[in-house]
Amino acid sequence: MNEYIIAVSSDLVRAGMYATLTNHKLTVADSVENFQQLREAVKIKPFATVILCSHLAGDGTIETWRRLQKRHPDLQLLLWAKRFQDVLDFQCNLRQVDGYLLESASHQEFIQAVESVGRGQMYVATAVAEYLARNPRRAEQVKLLRNLSDREVQVTQMIGRGIRVAEIAKHLNISSKTVNTFRYRIFAKIGVSGDVELAHVAIQTGLIDLEQLSDHERNPV
Repeated sequence: MNEYIIAVSSDLVRAGMYATLTNHKLTVADSVENFQQLREAVKIKPFATVILCSHLAGDGTIETWRRLQKRHPDLQLLLWAKRFQDVLDFQCNLRQVDGYLLESASHQEFIQAVESVGRGQMYVATAVAEYLARNPRRAEQVKLLRNLSDREVQVTQMIGRGIRVAEIAKHLNISSKTVNTFRYRIFAKIGVSGDVELAHVAIQTGLIDLEQLSDHERNPV
């Protein structure tokens, strides 16, 4: 029997998902509002399908999920994304996402996604598929990602957003020396000479969304 864990910060959205799933005779193993609760839930249900809000842990959502899935590799992930950029971020940084939905998904699409992922089938919402198909930077992005490890993609995105080495190290729980090792390795793989060039590549290939950058990130001091 397939079981689902709803991991969404909004009380209203969680309640709506819970009602929708139970009305369709689908089993909700748990409903949680943060990663601490999710960790406890998956200890009990390590084979569940997790409906995950793309911002459950803010900027640390992808990395926190990666660590959780490493401990519980049989978990399935249905991403509940706030925007298209979240879809790209998860696609770039995780080797496996079982389904993609946007917050704007219809009731019918939500049920289709949940049931498909529960059966072990990949699900990509129509709006997401159309966006990826028409994204003019997609080919460049794929070519770039082939040369980078998951961690290198993360570091590239954070540098592109103007985040300092010390902050990257703190966020990823590694040393500043290790971050710099990643930086120089990325420079060599992509063929750039510094952070500014790397940020331009990240923007041009869609690894980061220019419209989402703050004024400080666009003009770091």
